[in-house]
Amino acid sequence: MSTTPRLALPIMEASQAQKHVTHNEALVRLDAAVQLSVADRDLATPPSMPATGSRYLVAAGATGAWAGGEGTVACERDGAWDLATPRAGWFCWVEDENTLLVHDGTAWVDFATRADIVRTADVGAGLPLVGVNTAADTTNRLAVKSNAVLLSHDDVTPGTGDLRVTLNKAATARDAGFVFQDGWSTRALFGLLASDDFALKVSADGSSFVTALAVARATGALTLAVDLPVSEGGTGASTASAARANLGVDSILANHFAKADPASVAFVCPTVQTLSIKAGTEVFVAGTVRRFLVDTAVTLPTLVAGTDYAIYVCSDGALVASANFSAPSGWTTATSRKVGGFHYAAGSNASAHAGGDTTPQINPWSLWDLKWRPSCPDPRGMALVAGRFWADIYLTGIDVAANGSSRYGVTVADGSSPPKIPSMFGGDGSTTYSTFTWFEARELLSSVGKDLLDYGEFAAAAYGVTETAARGNDAVTTGYGTTNTGTTNADALFTSKWGIVQATGCMWTWGRDLTYRLIVPASPADATALATSIDTYTYRATTGGRGSVYVQGSSDGSSALIFGGSWANGSACGSRASGWSTTLSGSGNATGARGRADHVYGI
Repeated sequence: MSTTPRLALPIMEASQAQKHVTHNEALVRLDAAVQLSVADRDLATPPSMPATGSRYLVAAGATGAWAGGEGTVACERDGAWDLATPRAGWFCWVEDENTLLVHDGTAWVDFATRADIVRTADVGAGLPLVGVNTAADTTNRLAVKSNAVLLSHDDVTPGTGDLRVTLNKAATARDAGFVFQDGWSTRALFGLLASDDFALKVSADGSSFVTALAVARATGALTLAVDLPVSEGGTGASTASAARANLGVDSILANHFAKADPASVAFVCPTVQTLSIKAGTEVFVAGTVRRFLVDTAVTLPTLVAGTDYAIYVCSDGALVASANFSAPSGWTTATSRKVGGFHYAAGSNASAHAGGDTTPQINPWSLWDLKWRPSCPDPRGMALVAGRFWADIYLTGIDVAANGSSRYGVTVADGSSPPKIPSMFGGDGSTTYSTFTWFEARELLSSVGKDLLDYGEFAAAAYGVTETAARGNDAVTTGYGTTNTGTTNADALFTSKWGIVQATGCMWTWGRDLTYRLIVPASPADATALATSIDTYTYRATTGGRGSVYVQGSSDGSSALIFGGSWANGSACGSRASGWSTTLSGSGNATGARGRADHVYGI
């Protein structure tokens, strides 16, 4: 009798008698094989009382009516057993295990282990749920129970060699992170948690969380927000700041201030009214190193002409300028750090040899930072000249202790308005010098860590002023005509390229250089008399009662250079104007002073 090639069903012959028998036989076999479901797959011996039509997968070591039928489908029929040989691709449901099997041509295997059977084309439209060794649901659309999960780069296609796992959230306030649990109770999380800053959080009970660390997305600054232990045997610390102290972190980083370019100041002026900290600057403040990845604007208050401002980095990374040199408003010395400053001038700096104007602006040469500044303790009111030294922007005033040596709108110190004596040189806070000599000018400036300019420094500092011109009358105060305007020329015309105000044509200023003036008789009787007068040496009391000067002839001894010219010297004034005949003990209403300090950087 002929049979079909797949299920071996009997085929009725053309002349066959009792065709219904063949037909019924085929139906019985179909009933046994189609929609295959077996009661068990672990039996090697037929059950003693099988249900009518029941089916089994014959296990290894088969005996009795199943002998030799390992792996076949045994179907009960009329008290006997038919053994059907499965073919590759047959599916079988095992009822006592709730397991789906598939025959691979050799043996029955769990369908769940044959993921290779499911092709991309089958799931390209998207599967709503995927469960691996567990059930998925609408909350956990992908669910896996496994001892390990392997993710590897694609070396089959092949791919690029990369492997990236992307977590994308809908909004800043949502989470994109990993959750670590014990007994389904969360103990740690990391990722973008209700913020776009990266954070690591831990929990003892799964409900209350503390932030172990956070990384600011804008600056990369790392914040440690929980207690830190010290080494084994240590005492630990009750607060984050105490922990840093125990570990020595604060002491190590307390002075940390770094710049991408140590050979320039840390700030830049995009415009004459705005200011930014340069990219790459790092500042340690309130236990955190703040790093600025891009040029970042400094928040400025309403700027007042003739005022110095400090620049602060605050504990949250904010950049703030303030006229308060202790701490900005809303912050303390513990939550902010002063890292630099600048002077907001009453006018612009000079261009060419025409002086400046009266449009207020940030003086870019006054910018200073912790590693780019004058050598004196107080950098306020100074400008860097040609990258070599710092000069006071303003003439020296009469109260250096209260105002510093360079302050806008104060009375100029001169022989008619002598300054107060510094405390380190015997001053009591109110007593003034009786004169303002070269000695007193240097003494006064040395009390604030400064000195007088020399001739070359003065010429450089005054570069750019209106040459061969003078103010016309006594300025009286520093700055731009704060008490009276120039009768011939305005003060702004005597501002230099570096922003040095009233640099020339307003007041002679004492110089550091000394010269010697030898006085001889106007009409000596003869050569012998002349030689005698020159060859005579004597002590002269020209030091203000602090010793005498031993000089030749009738001279008063050394003279000091004075620079720039006064308000009354007209065309004699200029950036190279100088006087060579003023004695060290000279004092007058047309001679003042201006301080200078060395340039310190990279330290």
